[in-house]
Amino acid sequence: MIGTIQLAVGQKFKIDKTPDWVKEVIIPDKNLFEKSDISQGYYLLLSDQQVNLEKNEHYNREVRDIVSYSGITQASQVIVSYDTTYQQLKVHHLYVVRNGEKIDRTKGISFKNLNNEYNLNQGIYMGLTTAYANLEDIRKDDLIDFSYTIVGVNPIFGKEKYFLTTLEANNPIDRIGLRVLYPKDLSYDYKCFNCDSSVHLNDQIIGNYHEITIVENHVKAFTMEDNVPGWFMPFKYFTITSMKSWKDVNKWAQEVFALSKEPNFDGLYKELFTGKENTEEKIDKIIHFVQNEIRYMGIEVGIGSIKPFPPEQVIKQRFGDCKDKSLLLVSLLKRNGVESAYPALVNTIMQSHTGTLSPSNKIFDHCIVKFVYKGKTYWVDPTIAHQGGDFKKMASVDYGQALVIGEPSDTLASMNIEGQHSVIEIKDEFNISSFTEPAKYDIVSKRIGLEADQRRIMLEQNSNEDWAKYVTDDLKKSLPGAKLLGKVEMSDDVVENVSTVRYHYAVDDLFQNGDKQSDKRFTGFWFFKFEPQTLYQELNSNTCEERKMDYALSYPLNITYEVLFNLPKEMMIFDLYNQYDNEAFFFDEKIVQVSPKSFRVIYHYRTKAPSLKAASFKKICEEKNNISKKLPILIYFSK
Repeated sequence: MIGTIQLAVGQKFKIDKTPDWVKEVIIPDKNLFEKSDISQGYYLLLSDQQVNLEKNEHYNREVRDIVSYSGITQASQVIVSYDTTYQQLKVHHLYVVRNGEKIDRTKGISFKNLNNEYNLNQGIYMGLTTAYANLEDIRKDDLIDFSYTIVGVNPIFGKEKYFLTTLEANNPIDRIGLRVLYPKDLSYDYKCFNCDSSVHLNDQIIGNYHEITIVENHVKAFTMEDNVPGWFMPFKYFTITSMKSWKDVNKWAQEVFALSKEPNFDGLYKELFTGKENTEEKIDKIIHFVQNEIRYMGIEVGIGSIKPFPPEQVIKQRFGDCKDKSLLLVSLLKRNGVESAYPALVNTIMQSHTGTLSPSNKIFDHCIVKFVYKGKTYWVDPTIAHQGGDFKKMASVDYGQALVIGEPSDTLASMNIEGQHSVIEIKDEFNISSFTEPAKYDIVSKRIGLEADQRRIMLEQNSNEDWAKYVTDDLKKSLPGAKLLGKVEMSDDVVENVSTVRYHYAVDDLFQNGDKQSDKRFTGFWFFKFEPQTLYQELNSNTCEERKMDYALSYPLNITYEVLFNLPKEMMIFDLYNQYDNEAFFFDEKIVQVSPKSFRVIYHYRTKAPSLKAASFKKICEEKNNISKKLPILIYFSK
């Protein structure tokens, strides 16, 4: 079942008493928030988490206060996600407090178990189960008091521990409680990030445990600004880890990725090689085999969500996820003379800021490959299919920092991919023979490097007809009279990694009759307003206000956009050149006369960094808006 949620039969939880090691936190008896402070119709009187790292038990308790009728729907839904392959859900109590009276609903609670299959359309099967209950007879001003414990942790992590939790939310919380226990004879590193004097943190030894407690009262809603980079974590959060360095994480990863025996590739070699290939040709064939012939499919359940399957099994089943494909690629490279080949773990959200997190084996979400050939380093993402170019020219996604498994280091490796060739080149041509007849409009859209790889995937997933409709519908927003002539022409130079698409249109009513317009300025003229829609999505900005948080940019982005206008009459054009160069982007615009009846406009836009500092946003935003306002070109002729 693709893209749906499937109901499972049976109750996969048990009702049990609160663990003996848990300490009760007092619910605030006075609401300090105004109704106008609350955005969802309810908020939390109490959010309490207690974690026993030795027992692998995570206790949670929430007390929800429903302050308006709009909050009943969301507040009455109880949702808990966990992995049934190694975790157990224990429910302790469910109380509804109404008019000061506590109503015990614990025994009557009934969960539906929902298997989360929404990632199947991306080739990922998740082992998570969601226990879902829709509570009956919930009313305005009710308090819902629910507590439970999730027991167990993926055994692949062994004795190593890691825990991270936020200390703010997008709605107010009257009291946040956090308590973390670990054995007193062990030394763990912990930190409260972005915390101020309002956060009361205490660390003491009680009995056989270190006990870390955090209590925070009257926690206001935290609001994230729009378009914040994924790595930017401005909110308060707490993290604790048992691992002292990235070298410790690397040692763990080496054990997880270790092979119990050397794989047998004899059968595969007969399929891949003729026996006449040199080493570089073998490298190319190996990479393209793993990328294209091994289907991406992740079985993210239990140990299998972390430990890769053996290469021989992956070849046999012809599917695998990032870690399976990476280990297979590394094994094949090493067998064919590339000794310095390694799986590498990355965090696709934190990227170059991954090292700001505490060292842990739980923070990575993707696996790629690093190998060194003739003194030069190459990075390959084996999950990207249909990449063009040989391994020396193949484009690579720069994930910033990586844990290279098997390379001894106290730090993460900086990928530092140089010479990344990722370009968009678009050439438009208008051939306008008269003011009343349809104009011919041709588009040549070329993608190079990573842009070609991405387009190749999109074209693989869409028919020619679907792709043409998508592009034409988008074009009609600015040129309503556009009609596609014939089929879209597609060509793909896989060797040079250049993907080209050509479109041919006829455009009715390109020039407007000024005598029929309400604006009398155009009376006596034929006119056409050209707007470079390709650039608007990058140069249009929202209101340029001061920001507190960094702003994400489309990066890497390198666009060259040329438009040639062949006109029905002669026109004198004054050559023009504008340039804008700042810390975020480079943009220039050239207008040149080509002949008495034609002129060309050339735009170039290139981003310089993945994000923009908050302090620079307003100035850069205003510069973008200034450019955007000047982009339209008005072409007009006397009648």
